[in-house]
Amino acid sequence: MAILNKEGSAKMEQGTRHTLIVTSHENDGVTIIKLHGSLSATTAEKGSQEIKKILDRGAKKVVANLADIDYISSGGIRVLILTCKQLNTVQGGMKIAAAKGMVKEALEASGFHLLTRVYGDNIQLCNTEEEAVAAFKA
Repeated sequence: MAILNKEGSAKMEQGTRHTLIVTSHENDGVTIIKLHGSLSATTAEKGSQEIKKILDRGAKKVVANLADIDYISSGGIRVLILTCKQLNTVQGGMKIAAAKGMVKEALEASGFHLLTRVYGDNIQLCNTEEEAVAAFKA
């Protein structure tokens, strides 16, 4: 059941928003993709389309900042994995930054860190955006 918060947007009873906002900017040759809201079955397609637009503009070194993601589902994790696969085909890479709470737990429980066995250093979970950007230079 959705309820309206004081700002008037729909939220799940657990506090999860059914919205996703994707923004990006460059930082020292690295594309930072900031995601806000939830990365769930209802928002995964939008997230995938928005990220694809960013990759189509030539981004190869990508940091997905999840600090403002309050919920992630298996559909959302799939978006991240597909993004990594797309980047791998162009010799790029992705770092996941600032996941916290249940989002970090969901990524860890899904075995996301094990993707390094397939993609090597092209994928990595980092604690902060700064750590993720620095990982591309290491």
